Amino acid sequence: MVAWVKQLMGAIRQHLMVGVGLILLLQSGMVSAQASEAGLRVAFVYNFLKFIEWPELAGNELYLCVLGAQDVTRESLSQINNKSNQKSTIKVLFLDQASEVEPQLGRCHLVYVPTTGADMPLPATIPTGVLLVMDEPDPNDSRVAIALNRTREDRIEFQINEPAIKQAGVKVSSQLLKLARKQTGGTQ
Repeated sequence: MVAWVKQLMGAIRQHLMVGVGLILLLQSGMVSAQASEAGLRVAFVYNFLKFIEWPELAGNELYLCVLGAQDVTRESLSQINNKSNQKSTIKVLFLDQASEVEPQLGRCHLVYVPTTGADMPLPATIPTGVLLVMDEPDPNDSRVAIALNRTREDRIEFQINEPAIKQAGVKVSSQLLKLARKQTGGTQ
């Protein structure tokens, strides 16, 4: 009888270890999926910088200001700091405190608000020359020039709000406009 109990305990232990291993594998897959999505969203933002022209760049530096970036998003954005695109060098400026947003906004060319920064306050009107890109924004927020949203099919797509682009005073490439899900009338 003791041998039978030992066998049963061994089998239970083996199944538990397989189950724990499977749970850890699934969790690492979810972390990897979250990292991939954050990296994808940052890649979108980086590519937007290539297809948008600002009227004036002091010293050929283009400031990408990021509100409340954390973890993988912050790491991905750090990798594009000091990268050069066709006409300028990208400078990433992380704004982690609500008190930093308003004073630094005039320095920014593109403001990116990932989901982790959604609670940070923005002024009612975005200054001319500043383009607002946001993850999963309120569809009625007319300040958002480019919205990055997850579709029902679990893809990331972007919409362009042409009135906000016009308000920012920037020129968006027709190629980028063609790729956007919706080109006019807000971010809905």
